[in-house]
Amino acid sequence: MTTRLLLVLTFSLLTACSGFGGGRGIPAPVESRSANPAPQIQPVAPTAMPQTPRPAAPAPILREISPVAPAPITTSPAPAAPETPSSGLLTSVDEAIAAGDLERAAAVSERALRIAPRDPQLWYRLASIRARQGRNEEAEGFARRALSFATADTALTREISAFLGSLE
Repeated sequence: MTTRLLLVLTFSLLTACSGFGGGRGIPAPVESRSANPAPQIQPVAPTAMPQTPRPAAPAPILREISPVAPAPITTSPAPAAPETPSSGLLTSVDEAIAAGDLERAAAVSERALRIAPRDPQLWYRLASIRARQGRNEEAEGFARRALSFATADTALTREISAFLGSLE
């Protein structure tokens, strides 16, 4: 088996070498070993081209530059936090919780999570709603999901961790 593979490889390489020129009909170069060396080519000196005069560059236009007073520095107030599609729904969730309608609050939270599935505040809010409803297993799962998305917010991470501790 190895011998066959070696033969096929050798044959392929020899075939590739014989086709020098990329298949364009150009024969492969062959070294001549005859007693008569190939004729030497004599380099030819280039002929001098007649020089044409170049036009002179135009003179630069000088004008007086008037001093410019610096513009006054104005500061604008920092932009408010961007309004996210889920922020309006969060307000609705808070209103439903305040009214005592936990089912509507959970439904609005789930709708907001379809819009912003990586928002840790929404997951935490849904976890707290489920805990108020006495559905602690769901609350724990939602809180763990919130914790996984809240890695950049240390205050929220501490709050969720405390919430998880209160469920146990």
